[in-house]
Amino acid sequence: MKRILQALGFLLYMLFSFKALKYARGIKRHLHTGYYIKLFKSAGNNTIIDYPFTLVGAQYITLGSNVWVGKRACITAWENRGLPNFPEIVIGNHVSIGDDCHITSSNKIIIGNDVLLGKKITITDNSHGRCDKLEELSIHPSKREVFSKGPVVIKDRVWIGDKATILPGVTVGAGAIVGANAVVTKDVPENSIVAGSPARIIKKWALSPN
Repeated sequence: MKRILQALGFLLYMLFSFKALKYARGIKRHLHTGYYIKLFKSAGNNTIIDYPFTLVGAQYITLGSNVWVGKRACITAWENRGLPNFPEIVIGNHVSIGDDCHITSSNKIIIGNDVLLGKKITITDNSHGRCDKLEELSIHPSKREVFSKGPVVIKDRVWIGDKATILPGVTVGAGAIVGANAVVTKDVPENSIVAGSPARIIKKWALSPN
């Protein structure tokens, strides 16, 4: 079977140039985007959603213009999960969401303009239970009441490195950089760099006086 597949791949290579195959993949990507784009609450122009893609609660999600969503990304807005309000996810203009990112909301997540998200990033405003009582730990995690500590806000021009995690109730200030693998549990000041688990400020720029 392996030899047959290799032979088939060689045959395709001989029949179609690399450029033609790349063009075909581009067509597939645009068809995939066209299918999903109409499901959102609203979406701007020049947005690309790569495949595969997981989407839940599209009616609560707004995309700006020039948004790129990478392969295997998962964006979910969960309604009626123990919270009185409907969820909301707002993604601004010129936002790049890397492969394998997971953005999940039962409250509110706001991502500003000109934001760069690396690969395998998690952004969440909720958890399975409050985890403040021993009795709760005897319940299967999936059956615990969903709890949100607060919204997540990622302001303009933020860069978040690969495999970072942004936890509920956090605001990441404009121009901030979040290092790879960081776990952000507290607000990040604007124009700063944070890294580590839990994330700590390792550099901060003061604005020059006018």
